Amino acid sequence: MLERLEEIRENIFRYLEARIELFTLESRGKLEEGVVVAVHGIVLALLATMTIIFMFSLLAAYLNEVTNSKYLGFLIVAGFFLLLSVLWIAAKDFFKSKIRVAAYNAIKKSQEKKLDEKSEAVQELMAQTRSSISGTEPTQ
Repeated sequence: MLERLEEIRENIFRYLEARIELFTLESRGKLEEGVVVAVHGIVLALLATMTIIFMFSLLAAYLNEVTNSKYLGFLIVAGFFLLLSVLWIAAKDFFKSKIRVAAYNAIKKSQEKKLDEKSEAVQELMAQTRSSISGTEPTQ
């Protein structure tokens, strides 16, 4: 009986060591993936911003041609962005609440996924322990 308990204890310690090592590897992998995604996102945002700036400059130049003016096209485009800025400021609370809801849902989904993974790991450990106990227990 004492040998079986010792075997169970060793199995639990090996499992815990494996989980700690797995956790460190997963953490390192997630950190690396996060850095790669962040750098990719920054470069993509920079390229998209530059593209949008040039597209609106092109639009302003086109509007200058259409209106036969040197500055009216730029004034129209600037007015459009001024209108967008005023709308953004006026609806500040609405946008903040939408951003909060989106962030909360993302965090909640991530936490639920982690909880499910932990629950599965505990169930697996319990199944291994039960099979270890029933497999080594002598029949009486």
